[in-house]
Amino acid sequence: MDLKNLVFEKIKDIDVLSSVENLSGLLTYTADSKMGDISLPCFSLAKALRKSPALIAEDIASKCSDEIFEKVEAVNGYLNFYFNKVAVYKLVTEEMLDYKPSQIGKGKTVFLDFSSLNLAKYMHIGHLSTTVIGSVISNVYEFLGYNVVRLNYVGDYGTPFGKMICAIKRWGNVADIDTQGVDYIQDMYVKFNVECENDETLTKEAREWFVKIENKDPEAMDIYTRIIRVSIAEAKRLCDILGITFDSWIGEAFYNDKMQPVIDELDAKKLLVTSEGAKIVDLEKYNLGVCMIQKSDGASLYATRDLATAIDRYERYHFDLGLYVTSVQQKLHFERWFKVLELLGKDYAQNLKHISYGTYSLPTGKIGSRFGKQALVKDMLEQSIAKAKEIVTTRGTKVDNVDQLAEDIGIGAVKFGVLKTERVKDCVFDLEASLNFDGETSPYIQYTFARCNSIIAKAENMPVDGVEEDINNFDTFELVKHLNDFDRNTIESAKDYEPCYISRYLISLCGYFNKFYNNYRIIDGDKVNQYRLKLVEITKARLFDGLKLLGINAPIAM
Repeated sequence: MDLKNLVFEKIKDIDVLSSVENLSGLLTYTADSKMGDISLPCFSLAKALRKSPALIAEDIASKCSDEIFEKVEAVNGYLNFYFNKVAVYKLVTEEMLDYKPSQIGKGKTVFLDFSSLNLAKYMHIGHLSTTVIGSVISNVYEFLGYNVVRLNYVGDYGTPFGKMICAIKRWGNVADIDTQGVDYIQDMYVKFNVECENDETLTKEAREWFVKIENKDPEAMDIYTRIIRVSIAEAKRLCDILGITFDSWIGEAFYNDKMQPVIDELDAKKLLVTSEGAKIVDLEKYNLGVCMIQKSDGASLYATRDLATAIDRYERYHFDLGLYVTSVQQKLHFERWFKVLELLGKDYAQNLKHISYGTYSLPTGKIGSRFGKQALVKDMLEQSIAKAKEIVTTRGTKVDNVDQLAEDIGIGAVKFGVLKTERVKDCVFDLEASLNFDGETSPYIQYTFARCNSIIAKAENMPVDGVEEDINNFDTFELVKHLNDFDRNTIESAKDYEPCYISRYLISLCGYFNKFYNNYRIIDGDKVNQYRLKLVEITKARLFDGLKLLGINAPIAM
């Protein structure tokens, strides 16, 4: 329910306001509920009405007499509306008990390009942000009725594969790729980079192996295909553990033969310029420098491939919106090729967005993968699950499946570490803090959900009691209003591509609920307060919805 619109409908016909344009847009939620629930600043009305804001506010206040308001106060040019708590409780609970999310995306298609794992390497902490953030934005759009296409544009091409083949041929065994998997492939990659420091010929040899891949050499393709097969299987296994799925795993290699038509089209439209043997699109007049399309040796670049993928995706999906979830360091790259696509006359270029995020690291600092296996996602998950099991066992949980509970908590904690702050901010994952049941964490949300479930189970078949006045207090009404805000937060999350709106909403909801739970009896003896129980039921439902959007399981008991 839109509470601002509720106020608008009650005041729009008041004579002094009937001619005000965008009256609903002037209404705001108050920062402090003690100063009312909705506020109307009257300053912008002063010129048209030829009165001071204070007098305008007092005039309107004298004409507001609807039963939906407990009182309306004029304070220093502001008109503050205080809702009748019982009346709004009835409206909100009736709607929320039969809650259906907004379907603003019905009939529209959005694709999300996220995760973009580099195959033949470990999924490390650097991949976690794009994978988790992209999955949540996907979930939110789907929740709002959009047709969502999830794309994992994997790195399955390039010189790193030449390096791996070179290493395997020199120091390894091809058969070990299938028997030892990604661990073996990564060991070979690390071995190459170490040895390369003292042997410059290795780089040349690696390039030669990559050229063999490009030329479909049988031996090179056999090893390359084994590496891809094993790597995809491991990547899918980790994504399954994270509870994240994709509609497509089409990677870079697929677009090898689709770039020349893009280059030809750029040339035909006289957008290509030759500079030192390379082909570029000059974007200086847009303050974007140049976008390199083809190197002097004829090799294509990421921008060329990205142009080809965008064209192909529009032909496949006819999308209304395309979102690329990658690090903030790639901002200029996306600005450049988005502009080139626009210059090509592709109308859908304006519907492509780069969704950037900051760095995500461990307390030891930023991590690289060239020389080791630090900060692997599988290790982070295993450690988090093990620590969660230790905590729940110590707390004396009585659930039947402790291992499943530990997984729900441990995996949720790792994902929530990415989601608790604005995506553009750098953040550090602290395992101990992330598993705190009393902090701003996913275990705190999960525990509150389990508490709601326990109350509802205990109240089943109990005789009901209570009167409407039981919910006529400040703490309860704060919970009512926050429950009502779920839809608004979800829509804002989609609009700003910001998962933390959901995580922060859930943390706040838990705070309001637990204050309500601690201050007022829901079950008293052998009777249950029917009005308070409704709020428990709605809180449980919204926590479940919110956790599902974040891709975090909601345990029924903890």
